Amino acid sequence: MDEREVQVQINQMVQFIKKEAEEKANEIRAAAQEEYTIQKQTMVEAEKAKIRKEYERKRSQIDSRKAIEKSTQLNTARLRFLQAQQDAVQQAIDSARDRLPQITQSAQEYRNIIAGLLFQALQKFGSEMALNIRCFQRDLSIVQESIEPARRRYNESSGKAAPAVSVDSGNWLTQGVGGIVVSTSDGKITCANTLESRLDLVARQVLPEVRKMLF
Repeated sequence: MDEREVQVQINQMVQFIKKEAEEKANEIRAAAQEEYTIQKQTMVEAEKAKIRKEYERKRSQIDSRKAIEKSTQLNTARLRFLQAQQDAVQQAIDSARDRLPQITQSAQEYRNIIAGLLFQALQKFGSEMALNIRCFQRDLSIVQESIEPARRRYNESSGKAAPAVSVDSGNWLTQGVGGIVVSTSDGKITCANTLESRLDLVARQVLPEVRKMLF
């Protein structure tokens, strides 16, 4: 092989090596580009996930804060409504209480009320025990006049003998507007039938209806 042929062969080998090197370089660049793209996408997705997570956290905080604020506002409004309701009911009861003295101004109406209160007490105690009545000193005559009619009414409605009833003239009622307090002779059992106590009892009984009327 002469020198010329050797040179040609060498050139061919150089071209082959260059081609192989270029192909290898292209493969490396392609692999590097692919890895870069993958890493870039991974980083981008990780950052997106981080941002979404932070967004969800802040949105959850905002939603939670709004829920708390709404609940607080509703509770405040509910408490204000209940307070207004209670105030209105109490005003209605106080208005009725203020009119109690007017009841005692009509002698016949008040006499009927006393008789009814005494009859209710007789029904509660029954006929087994003697009873004492406490009343306001000014009402003594009305109470005394009501005893026998109340006893007769008890006898007619129950078919039983009415208990003995007497006025405790040594222990007058001094607080309140009117009505009576009935107790057993030994004082162990007492039935408060004053106008104030009856109003309180009626107020508790009709309170649901009053609230419906007012609201």
